[in-house]
Amino acid sequence: MDTGGNSLPSGPDGVKRKVSYFYDPEVGNYYYGQGHPMKPHRIRMTHALLAHYGLLQNMQVYKPLPARERDLCRFHADDYVNFLRSITPETQQDQLRQLKRFNVGEDCPVFDGLFSFCQTYAGGSVGGAVKLNHNICDIAINWAGGLHHAKKCEASGFCYVNDIVLAILELLKQHQLRYCELVLALWLGIDASKVRGGGSGFQDYTSIVKWG
Repeated sequence: MDTGGNSLPSGPDGVKRKVSYFYDPEVGNYYYGQGHPMKPHRIRMTHALLAHYGLLQNMQVYKPLPARERDLCRFHADDYVNFLRSITPETQQDQLRQLKRFNVGEDCPVFDGLFSFCQTYAGGSVGGAVKLNHNICDIAINWAGGLHHAKKCEASGFCYVNDIVLAILELLKQHQLRYCELVLALWLGIDASKVRGGGSGFQDYTSIVKWG
């Protein structure tokens, strides 16, 4: 999936910004369970609206490459990632101690395809950071991402893998020397909750501003 071109004119200079938009058609199939407020199907609905309004022609559309285990382990603990990879609805009753240890349960349930879901949304955010690092786009969008509550060793607030931390780590590959004394990233949370898990990922970086 690779369609479209530049975005509409943006900013006072009227210059067109190149937009990379990451979307996997399968992402809407993941299901947290009956009554759970987190509904990946909304991502599919958002994509349908973009198509309906003709916005896809103004951007490059990419299917994200799934994040690899080693990509996830740039922030998350190895044993936590291994747990996410191996746990299934059929085996969870045999791993009650691990479920408690990694805070997987009511808010962050085990569901079919859990690890693939994590790989998909993390892959979109990291992929967007790669495009930005290589000046392929000016703006990168991944509606499936932004799951910033996940901590290094546990799930939290509907989030399992912290794609925001992973994306910023990718950006730092190119920008940490150039902007080491400046503000590199403004982390803006707009979901009426505090930035939780990601803060621990940047205790050594003074150039990360977290707001929200």
